[in-house]
Amino acid sequence: MELELAQRKAILASQVNKWPKATKQEKGEILDAICQVTGWHRDHARKMIRQRVAGLTPGPRKAREPVVTYDQAVIDLLVRCWALLDGPTGKRLQPALPQLVTSMRDHDRLDATEQTVEALLRMSPATIDRRLRPYRNGLITSKGMNRTRPGSILKASIPIKTWAEWDHTEPGF
Repeated sequence: MELELAQRKAILASQVNKWPKATKQEKGEILDAICQVTGWHRDHARKMIRQRVAGLTPGPRKAREPVVTYDQAVIDLLVRCWALLDGPTGKRLQPALPQLVTSMRDHDRLDATEQTVEALLRMSPATIDRRLRPYRNGLITSKGMNRTRPGSILKASIPIKTWAEWDHTEPGF
């Protein structure tokens, strides 16, 4: 029998009043009663009682704000470097970035600030892969898209031995 959340809270509220004055044995009995009625584990029931005694009302967690370490200028430079090297993975791209950035700077093809370049060079391979995920579909075709189809001309030009053509008398067979 599954109880509603409101019913569980009511049962908890009725038992919490007894908790601060109860002995250790009575607290165990209160826990047993709450666990039996609500279906909670003892650890969860104990946590809920502690929160109620402290006056806390647990609610849904607030969504975590994303931490933005790399701004759009860094991502744009990353995409440009990635496209120049024909779309390697982050593990292969990250070690190549210092040499590529130096080469781009030598040939006046780098139009980024020094902070942007430093942020790009600090980026880990896993972060590179995460930041490039939206751009992968445009540059790299998916695996399995083979355009070669088997043809009869190719099949006819490949010699195939049949059972009658085998010579079992040669040494080393």
